[in-house]
Amino acid sequence: MFAILPAMSAGIPLSCQRGTTVVHDYGAILDKIPVLRVLLMNDVKEAQLSINGSYQITGSLTNIIDQGQGLQKTKISASNGGISIGNKRYDNSELRITGLRDGAIELNNIRYRGEIRIVQQFNNKFSVIEEVDLESFISGVLGSEMPQTWNEEALRAQAVTARTYAMYKKKVRRNEVYHLDMLELAYRGMSSESPRLNKIVQDTKGIVMVYDWNIFPAYFHSTCGGHTEDVGSVFGKDSMPPLSGVACNYCNNSKYSRWSTDVSKSEIERRLRDANIYVSNISTVKAIDPGAGKHGSRVEIVSADGSKEMNANDFRLVVGPNYLYSTAFDSRNNGQSITFTGRGWGHGVGLCQYGAQAMAEKGFQWAAILKYYYPKIELVRVY
Repeated sequence: MFAILPAMSAGIPLSCQRGTTVVHDYGAILDKIPVLRVLLMNDVKEAQLSINGSYQITGSLTNIIDQGQGLQKTKISASNGGISIGNKRYDNSELRITGLRDGAIELNNIRYRGEIRIVQQFNNKFSVIEEVDLESFISGVLGSEMPQTWNEEALRAQAVTARTYAMYKKKVRRNEVYHLDMLELAYRGMSSESPRLNKIVQDTKGIVMVYDWNIFPAYFHSTCGGHTEDVGSVFGKDSMPPLSGVACNYCNNSKYSRWSTDVSKSEIERRLRDANIYVSNISTVKAIDPGAGKHGSRVEIVSADGSKEMNANDFRLVVGPNYLYSTAFDSRNNGQSITFTGRGWGHGVGLCQYGAQAMAEKGFQWAAILKYYYPKIELVRVY
């Protein structure tokens, strides 16, 4: 992985509504498409596997221990230091399964392009990691993260954003067992792919965003509600121009631009308890220390147990992102419940997806959309 890119190059000009945006093309900074390790399943007791066509199974030392022609749907399990696939047991703590046909491996009814690793864990459980090239991964992410029918320019912007985020994660987790898990980017193998989406990914192949010639975590979310948020307020990371927040007048068409929801106090208390945070008889919930986008940095919970504070985005995820859409909220005590009234859906940092769609519909091209939501970035083709 690259960390710092050279600052001089000839560029490929791309016309856009606000002048000309340049994609810097250095040729082969990377000699091939990077391979990602994606955690598909974590600490499960069983999974369903089928393989279409020829395959081979290797152990952790890459020695071939089995091969075959097609595998009907069968169960994966782990026990006593070994892994079982159907009625075959392998005395290995790790298996690598490679299909010789693209998309041959099907795991829990989802097809995958790459090869999978089954890694035994404690208590007769196992995890599954896919090794897949970055472009195939982005093809699987794009239609899961953004509606497939949206404007092509918005989808191109999303593809570059997801590729940048994935490459950043590969860089910072290069020595770890996996680079990305299923909670970081929505990914369902080949199930969300289509010829249209695959062409959009191909159109932007190898292009990522950099700031000061370094790759960065290109966060994105559904709806900002009027202003994107500073990364420092939400994730506690050092602020930087591309992730400092910008005014957004484009996402008003999202039904989550303004919202109100009622959540029972008992449900909030139960979900907090499941996260080892104990409160009872909540009286108020308040978002405090708002950032540039009015999203609270922290949440103060006042209850019979006194006052407690926690990270606001953590609170949103504990309560449930489909209950509490963002941390840009006011709240009202209704006796048995709390009414939250707010703006936006998601953490608010980086690309606003509904804003990107509206910009695309107004004629902005993908590069201009990215330059708007991530100020002071450069676009670079790295392979």
